[in-house]
Amino acid sequence: MLRPSGVRLALYAARVINGASLSMRARCSSSARRSLTSSLLRPAAGTFFGTCLTAQSVQCRSIVVETNETPNPDCMRFFSMELSFLKPEFSMDIPSPAQAYKSPLAEALFGVAGVQAVFLADEYVTVRKHAQADWVALAPIIKEVIVEFAESKENVLSEAGEEELMGYNDDTEPEEDDDEVVLAVKELLATRIRPMLRADGGNVRFIDMDEGTVFLLLEGSCKSCPSSHITLKSGIERMLMHWIPEVVEAQEVSDEVAADILSEKRLRKQLKEKNEVVEAK
Repeated sequence: MLRPSGVRLALYAARVINGASLSMRARCSSSARRSLTSSLLRPAAGTFFGTCLTAQSVQCRSIVVETNETPNPDCMRFFSMELSFLKPEFSMDIPSPAQAYKSPLAEALFGVAGVQAVFLADEYVTVRKHAQADWVALAPIIKEVIVEFAESKENVLSEAGEEELMGYNDDTEPEEDDDEVVLAVKELLATRIRPMLRADGGNVRFIDMDEGTVFLLLEGSCKSCPSSHITLKSGIERMLMHWIPEVVEAQEVSDEVAADILSEKRLRKQLKEKNEVVEAK
């Protein structure tokens, strides 16, 4: 379920008291909402989008979803003063419909023609569109899907998504076998680099470090961005090399390579723990 954000909700309440949002407080009937969702998710034959939103359909909502452009022209950041999507500082990348089982919200968004990928964060959702899609037509539809999902009170993540989330965001947490260099890299990523990327609807995850090369996974608006190479080399790599002399390079890896590396690391950790148990006996 989407959670009200405390500070943001207080700000919004103040606006309501001042009468700034009175027109947004009327509710649509449930039948009207069902009709709107049905028409949004099933475009008419021969058209890219089947419904044009009217001013009346927007004003009947009490939740206001806003947008920010990102450096990636195919990505847009959607947020609301009234909503929090995940726990603070948590995020989850859902790069394709095949991964949408992790989130009912992602499933709803993938049901909109033109949506290519979804990135969930604590206070926003980044949506990547297909190159041929038009934000002018697509953005209002995505806003309506988010509003309808919020009103449904359904959980943002499925049980499978909740289980994965538990281990998904610990990439910069210290581990027992981390040396001082790796710990420094993780701290810099978590405290300096990641916040800058998240402000633009993106994210970076630490995957591994080997002989001075830091392997990273870019997510959200950073993935497939025309300027992602500049972000990696002129931004992330330069900052890492400036503060940590042992770093010689930052290298982006694909989702598949990242999954293989992380799987191998987990296997090594399990074998180590098993050997420690045997030795203890």
